[in-house]
Amino acid sequence: MTQAPSEATRVRILETALRLLRRHGKDKLTVVDIAKSLGMSHANVYRFFRNKTDILDTVVNEWLAKVESFVQSTARKPGTAAERIEAVVLNLHLKRRRKFVRDPEVYEAFRHLFELRPDAAQRHRQAIFDVFRQLLVEGIEAGEFRPVDVDEAAAVLKDATALFLHPILIPTLSQEPTGPRARAVVAYFLSSIAVSPVTSGGPRPVPAP
Repeated sequence: MTQAPSEATRVRILETALRLLRRHGKDKLTVVDIAKSLGMSHANVYRFFRNKTDILDTVVNEWLAKVESFVQSTARKPGTAAERIEAVVLNLHLKRRRKFVRDPEVYEAFRHLFELRPDAAQRHRQAIFDVFRQLLVEGIEAGEFRPVDVDEAAAVLKDATALFLHPILIPTLSQEPTGPRARAVVAYFLSSIAVSPVTSGGPRPVPAP
């Protein structure tokens, strides 16, 4: 579907902001620089965004939307509830770690804005919690997990895996082989609620898109 001219311009502004973030970092990014790169006046940029903060907020919101979509699609793939819980944690961790390693300037901008946006941080935590809760419900209904308080269990799982999933904490693990640690945390949690012993034959993480 062809984008309307106004929407196409908005997308170009955001794409240019990301490119300049990689080059200059968040603090040196300006609306004037974005406008110059696009060959337009900064007044035209202000037709779409109130200021630089508005542009960066939009970038963060779109990033979060993509993350939530990725988590949801992973959770809906075939497999047991335990396998899908493991896949959500391992694949999202891999996706985040790769972003940190391959695109550090943009990741740092995301991380900093995340710190400044408690509403965005809460939205992210709630999205992870909701996916974990739904998978726990499905596992209980399938007879895979013992009946437990799903809200409490989802909160525990979210907290236990925060080291591997939270954007602010990912950089603290940059020098460590974290995949085995994340897998062990998930397996330990699942063993506490499984009807049958948890085996190590679950799905391996696949490269994130």
